[in-house]
Amino acid sequence: MKIAVIDTSLTDLLPGKACAFLPELIRSLTGKGNEVHLISREMPPEEVVWRLGQKNEFLHHSELRADVSVEESAPVLVNRINKLNPDVFLIWTSEETGWTVLPQLHPDIATVAVGHADSETFYAPVRHYRSFLTRVVGTTPEVCVGFVLGCVIEKERVEWISHEETETGDKREDVLKLIETYENCFAKAIEDAHAAPREAPADFPPMKTSAPHSQSWFSKLIANIK
Repeated sequence: MKIAVIDTSLTDLLPGKACAFLPELIRSLTGKGNEVHLISREMPPEEVVWRLGQKNEFLHHSELRADVSVEESAPVLVNRINKLNPDVFLIWTSEETGWTVLPQLHPDIATVAVGHADSETFYAPVRHYRSFLTRVVGTTPEVCVGFVLGCVIEKERVEWISHEETETGDKREDVLKLIETYENCFAKAIEDAHAAPREAPADFPPMKTSAPHSQSWFSKLIANIK
């Protein structure tokens, strides 16, 4: 399995468990012979080493320049991913560029996005690009509900993978189970993408980013009920 993972921003908004888990996931995937390509923003060499762990023939890293606009960086990323032709394109966390490329990717590349918190920061891009996402992962029940009701994603395409499980019992065993759950999610997404390739529109408008992303969909729903 070949997986392209984009993790370019929002680390200050991610739960600590999500930041710590991605290197674990990458190390496990490559340890099993899967080819992983991590795409990130430019960062200090010591942080790159920490995030990637011990390098091996299955692990590759590339960077997106931080000093260029989305209009410049998106075509570069599209070409890079389509040339790579991964089985899965995983949006762990990304600003505009990682989402803007979705309509341009080869139709049979499985696309998976993770919602790490009950926040419009994660809902807004999923809502806009939902027709180009094979599956989405919610890390809490609230996020899963937000994907289904707030983002209009079919429940069959929503996976609940809770990082909270890594805080109870045998931590290492829980991490391994969590990794296995992600692997199963990727396998199902690949099967779905091959069974029903996405349509590639000639011109799909990028998401508007002027709206604030602070208040979550679920919070607004609870407020209305009260």
